[in-house]
Amino acid sequence: MDEATYRQLFQQFLYRYWGAFHEVLEAQSVTPSRLAASLVAELRNEHTAFAAAYEGPERDAVHALGAIWQANAADRRGRVDAPLTGSNVTAALQHFERLFNALHRLGARFPKTRTAVLAAAPHGTPAEPLRVDARS
Repeated sequence: MDEATYRQLFQQFLYRYWGAFHEVLEAQSVTPSRLAASLVAELRNEHTAFAAAYEGPERDAVHALGAIWQANAADRRGRVDAPLTGSNVTAALQHFERLFNALHRLGARFPKTRTAVLAAAPHGTPAEPLRVDARS
């Protein structure tokens, strides 16, 4: 993996995929009983894009996240605005952290790039406490 590829993948993970999940968590913190279809669609789209791009370690975490989103899709067939369950959120956080750690380790070859991507991450990282609002 070259530096440009690493930058693109790490940004995709933190800014887009983790960001979409972070937005879901923020929405559920405001309205825990329902989750907007647009947020679910964005999260699933970001999962699909990341899964297509990522070939690194902890690939099973990508598959596990996909299974969580599929389970939520099945729940939504019975109730169109079904939120993620508490166990879905807990498991997803663990898988996101595993992927973050793997990507962070991959960036050891490119410390300046890794630091720059982390410094600009609008939603923080899965290894940090969740931010209340990414814009604050």
